[in-house]
Amino acid sequence: MPSFSTGSSVSLQFVADSDGDAFDTLREYVRYSNDSTTNTGTDIRGKPWYHESPHPSADFSSALVRLEPGGSVGDVRDWWAIITEASITTNSVGTARRITLELFVLAEGDEYDDCEFVENEFEAGL
Repeated sequence: MPSFSTGSSVSLQFVADSDGDAFDTLREYVRYSNDSTTNTGTDIRGKPWYHESPHPSADFSSALVRLEPGGSVGDVRDWWAIITEASITTNSVGTARRITLELFVLAEGDEYDDCEFVENEFEAGL
């Protein structure tokens, strides 16, 4: 389990053995999330910031996500993060798909009720 903290980068891997809405959504991030669409950092006080410019063909308008772990994960809190990169890996016959998301952590989930508040607080108008 990665260690989450505000202003840090983490990597999460998901098993994607079947097609469906969840896989299709994650595949969109794989296609269109990369270094040229999202910039992140911390200011001199250590406060995280991000700037994004989603690809015009993407089915999502923002790479800002709230990570809400399921009950089987254990005592892990919710976090707000921005997807900075994503990739799909498979075995040699194209099965056992895994999607890896690279994320930049912005805040704890209980600090902000809605993504609009997170955007107002952390999105940099570059």
